[in-house]
Amino acid sequence: MIAEILAVGTELLMGQIANTNAQHISKKLAELGINVYFHTVVGDNPARLEETVKRALVRSDIVITTGGLGPTKDDLTKETIAKAMGRNLVFHEDVMEKIRDFFIKKHRRMVKNNEKQAYQPENSILIPNPNGTAPGCIIEEAEKIVIMLPGPPREMIPMVDGMVFSYLQQKADLILVSRMLKVFGIGESELETRLIDLIDNQDNPTIAP
Repeated sequence: MIAEILAVGTELLMGQIANTNAQHISKKLAELGINVYFHTVVGDNPARLEETVKRALVRSDIVITTGGLGPTKDDLTKETIAKAMGRNLVFHEDVMEKIRDFFIKKHRRMVKNNEKQAYQPENSILIPNPNGTAPGCIIEEAEKIVIMLPGPPREMIPMVDGMVFSYLQQKADLILVSRMLKVFGIGESELETRLIDLIDNQDNPTIAP
């Protein structure tokens, strides 16, 4: 299976924050034998996001997005992907109740735009968010899978390590084993020269100095 990790957020393109989410997700997918071929970043622009999602669905079996699930107007991941996949957004009262409870426990006032987070793509699998108000979701379309996750790492990581990992574990059909060997005393070019016969004839496992 081929996976693509799509990070959404203009702040990533501007270098204001580092994309540590992609690193964590890639490590978890490697444990499942799922090959990550692409890391993509796109800003908070619905047209470019839709184009990027459609391209990802052509070349990848699994597309995992992070970011753009918040309550503000520039949080458009869910709406854009639902449109690209021909799905309506439906209101979930149980999600709305969890959002209300979140604000009550935090002793904060919930404003109207938080209701946006209770709308999810129809026929999607919801991913609970124990640390925030934005649930994730999984859309299965033919042989493609789209997984949408919030951007803040403290919210995203438990969701990936929990439900997302368990879900993908049932879909994965390979086990990927990787080892890193540290070499000292010679440079990369000399190391390749010594291993060139193995490198030229590699198949499984593969070798990269």
